Amino acid sequence: MLQCESPFSCLFLHTLFSLSCVLLFPSYWFIDRLLSCVVLTSRERSQGPALRILSLVLGVPFFLLLFLLSLPLSVLGFVFWAPLHRARRPFCYQRHLQTHSPPEKILQGDCLFIFISANLCLLPDGLARFSNLSHTQHRTSLISKFLSLPAEPVQTSSEDSLPICSTEDVLPILETPDKKEQVKHGEGDFPFDVSLVFPQNADFLCLQEVFDGRASRKLRRCLAPSFPHILYDVGPSGPHSGGFKFFNSGLFLASRHPLINAKYYFYPNARGEDALASKGLLCVKVHIGLTEQKQRIVGYINCTHLHAPESDATIRCDQMSFLLQWVSDFQTQHREDGELVAFDVLCGDLNFDNCSSDDCLEQKHKLFSIYKDPCRDRAGRDRPGAVGTLLRPESLYHEAVNTPASMKSTLQSDAERKLYVAPPIPQDDDDTHWTGRRIDYILYRDSDSVHPVAVDKFQFITQLAGLSDHIPVSLHLSLSLSGNTSL
Repeated sequence: MLQCESPFSCLFLHTLFSLSCVLLFPSYWFIDRLLSCVVLTSRERSQGPALRILSLVLGVPFFLLLFLLSLPLSVLGFVFWAPLHRARRPFCYQRHLQTHSPPEKILQGDCLFIFISANLCLLPDGLARFSNLSHTQHRTSLISKFLSLPAEPVQTSSEDSLPICSTEDVLPILETPDKKEQVKHGEGDFPFDVSLVFPQNADFLCLQEVFDGRASRKLRRCLAPSFPHILYDVGPSGPHSGGFKFFNSGLFLASRHPLINAKYYFYPNARGEDALASKGLLCVKVHIGLTEQKQRIVGYINCTHLHAPESDATIRCDQMSFLLQWVSDFQTQHREDGELVAFDVLCGDLNFDNCSSDDCLEQKHKLFSIYKDPCRDRAGRDRPGAVGTLLRPESLYHEAVNTPASMKSTLQSDAERKLYVAPPIPQDDDDTHWTGRRIDYILYRDSDSVHPVAVDKFQFITQLAGLSDHIPVSLHLSLSLSGNTSL
């Protein structure tokens, strides 16, 4: 069963907003197709000049004409669409429920929590081509299947969404079936792993660049049976205090566990092309279960996508400072006596790496004194086994990286990796362990309770070969609930 509520405070505004989106869609689609005729991927260019000439001669004038014809409808739609965003809630919540809710889950011993973070580059097709990717809807269908990890079946009706009523709200705690794997803490260093597939029974998906509305709907529909709690359409579009936003933040969070509180914070200092999207920080508090003594076990997940242009280090540093303050504010406001905090995790595309000398300001930020980076040895140097997560866009379709198996082999070779992973800035080929640009992170904070957390495994996942210009990452984090559970 899916429960829903309108993204607006009244049905009339929701209906008006839906109508405005219908009026805008033809122009949106025609301009997207027009751009797709102009910007070709390397795979399309390899088919010879005939395709490019055909696209320019036939496609451009055809879609330009259709765009011009659709403009009157779009102008009418825009008149309603833009101001309605001021009244729209800052994110939406889709809740997928069982007909009969099971009792609260009691956790004991050693418990494993699995986090996945991935930048999917699900932009409108014409814009995705600037990253050498195309066919956004087809890519979304394949990505959704890969991410739809097994879960116990639930009975459903039609798809709906439950948007949260304000930037900060309490959500009902609704337990969902979840078979938690039990793990033992290992000795010594945890392993890095280049994996062909996403881990089974992942608890949380933290996704970036889910900008396209149709792509978001496909993801929600496919993920709902496995991840009953989804936050999407995060961040404001339309006129905003920071300027007009053509896109939301692109953040998308899916959880097997019920959400208790959530809040979105908007970065005020974007500029250039990044100012077109409302990037920010999504803070979420989740309900994990109960201890044997009936203490509530919760976790905190923070998902973000920092400023992208490489030269704007000071903007990213300021955003990381905002981030730390907002995380502190959120957790202070929503902390309750008697709760056991299982984890505090920060996921996302931070748009800097730990090897580039040009990123030295970000590498030394106080963020890394509060959150731990499992892949980091020290500022400026990664641990052996870590690999870059940003691919060279011009090489996405080469045989060495166009299948999960071939990409895995390439990433495990120091010599081959240099050819296909984006290099540090400025490029440095002399490093004995060449990591490349590792800009996708899952960081965690040490528990301040008597229950230690430990990293069991960190994975670099190649299953999205040819579907994204980023390599997804996964963190396996264990919590020991043995012994006294009092706080």
